[in-house]
Amino acid sequence: MTFNKIAFKIFKANLRRYLLFFLCNSFSIMVFFTYATIYTNKKFMNPSNINYSITGNMVAPGVMVMLFSAFFIFYAQNSFIKFRKKEFGLFMVLGMTNNYIQRMMIIENGLIAIFSLLTGLASGIIFSKLFYMLIIKIIDVKGVPFSISIQSYIYTTIFFTAIYLLVIIKGLIESFRYEIINLLKSTRKQDDNFLNSPIWSVIGIILIVIACLDMMVNNSVENSSVSLRSLVVCFLGIYLLISNMAWIFSKVTNYFHYKSYKNILFIANMKHTLGQSKKILFIITLFVSMTIFMSTIAVIIISDSKRISTANNPYDIAYAEVFGKNKITAPQLDNILKNSKTNLTSLKSIDFISQPYITILSDKNLNTNLGTQLKVEKGSFTSLFQIVKDDGYEHDTSAITSLVVPIKGTNNTYKPGGKITKVLFNNIPILSDGHYVILNDNDFQNIRTNSKQNDVGTIKLMNFNDWYKTKEVLDELKSNLETSNRKNKTFFENINDDIKWFKPASRITDYLDEKQSGSYLLFLCSFVGILFFLSSVVMLHFKLLTEYDNEKIKYKKLYKIGITDNEVARFISKELKVLFFVPYILSIFVSAFYSYHFPVKQGGQMVTLMYSLIISFIYFCFQIVFYLVYNKMYVKRLIKDLEK
Repeated sequence: MTFNKIAFKIFKANLRRYLLFFLCNSFSIMVFFTYATIYTNKKFMNPSNINYSITGNMVAPGVMVMLFSAFFIFYAQNSFIKFRKKEFGLFMVLGMTNNYIQRMMIIENGLIAIFSLLTGLASGIIFSKLFYMLIIKIIDVKGVPFSISIQSYIYTTIFFTAIYLLVIIKGLIESFRYEIINLLKSTRKQDDNFLNSPIWSVIGIILIVIACLDMMVNNSVENSSVSLRSLVVCFLGIYLLISNMAWIFSKVTNYFHYKSYKNILFIANMKHTLGQSKKILFIITLFVSMTIFMSTIAVIIISDSKRISTANNPYDIAYAEVFGKNKITAPQLDNILKNSKTNLTSLKSIDFISQPYITILSDKNLNTNLGTQLKVEKGSFTSLFQIVKDDGYEHDTSAITSLVVPIKGTNNTYKPGGKITKVLFNNIPILSDGHYVILNDNDFQNIRTNSKQNDVGTIKLMNFNDWYKTKEVLDELKSNLETSNRKNKTFFENINDDIKWFKPASRITDYLDEKQSGSYLLFLCSFVGILFFLSSVVMLHFKLLTEYDNEKIKYKKLYKIGITDNEVARFISKELKVLFFVPYILSIFVSAFYSYHFPVKQGGQMVTLMYSLIISFIYFCFQIVFYLVYNKMYVKRLIKDLEK
């Protein structure tokens, strides 16, 4: 019998394992391609069609999907090769050379890569359409059609080609070190672990403590990068800890005198299992932690949408008349307001002067209309920063050093007189790209008298009885403003930019955008969470499938000396509990800690912790169900094989 016939017979015998490996690769490609179709859809990603706060939420889950794809394929490949090492050892016993094995690996991996890519792209075309329809329904947007660009095919092909090349190169490099005895014993050998030392355990604990202290002491809205830094250090410490979990387990059992004759087999099995499982335990811990943490952020955004929209918009609706735009008559405005479902309670106006990247306000005008108590000295100015301090973002509050305004050919210079960080009125789009400065009313009037008519404008501020019911009146106002603006010469390059920058700012719009943004992020995180859950199922199955033959041999020997079916089931259940629940318990603690210290008002302390624990509980329930089902199937199959 030739080597080709032997290889083909082994392939037929292991067809289910080949199929599982192929499906895992195809699934990863399908998911990545689905994200790529959304990310390369220009109309969907256009801020004019969909708010950036919504589309911007694709970044973090997208990065998680990329990491998942890379980790998942590498892990699946390693598990598959580890299973096949015994076959390679048999081939080498029969006389096969390393060159022949390398050629076989290239052909196998190449064919699997090509067919996986084709299958993944084909299924991705169908799945991405369903995925897009679901997204559009969640964010409630119309007029943005589904499309698949050529870039999505290119990005997917390049990304996975690079991964498969790295996988093949890694396999070829390892094949140069193949020895028959090591290959035949590969499934029984513990993975190489140069980090297996008490020193690395201590370093891991120290890193985790440093990460926690860094988060507790330094994290704030103004310094939100601390979260990322702390997470990186924390996961590095967790990896070192997991790498030495077998040693820690041994020391703990010895210390509590747990090592009795009843538990010798369990302790020995656990040392082996923990030594073999460090990679899978860490990967599941990493991905589950990030899924719970990102889902918690999404829930915070949804629950915090009312507070944020109110804080950013002191008035229900506001718009600016300036540059000859947004000019509607008083009767037109009265007619619009009469049709409102909720009564108008106040209508105020603020005068301003627009200079390049500067909006000039009067202290007297603000005091009269907004009830402030500002007093700016003549010849000086006060910088106004209209920001919410606890909105979770970093803001630049650096005041300008001087204000120079040309009047009748002479540059009038005003000196800084302090700054105010408070939202006095809505941040209107046309005025948001620059600084607000407040001048003494005499200086303001002097500049106003010598300014161009189109540079002098008015901000209209409206409040209603119930701002939740202002959507219809806002739409009607926007329609009238757009109609009026179309009659005039465009201020920007096209009418669409005019509509975007001269639109009103409203509480209801920000509220709906925040809710849609949070709902979209929660949907993406839920999708990624399901993805990670399924991948953890497959990774655990790959691991147990690789070690199944050795487990069968071990328990077959114990079966002959009198071990009962119940004892076999009990031993296996204990081992599976460690694999199934240790990473989830670690993930719950990590996500709960970082959620508790999340630096926003609504998300701080106990509220965010509660959200994190609820999401963790849901995730944990899925894992319990999976464990019970898988444990029952695995034990039943093993006992059936032992009885043969």
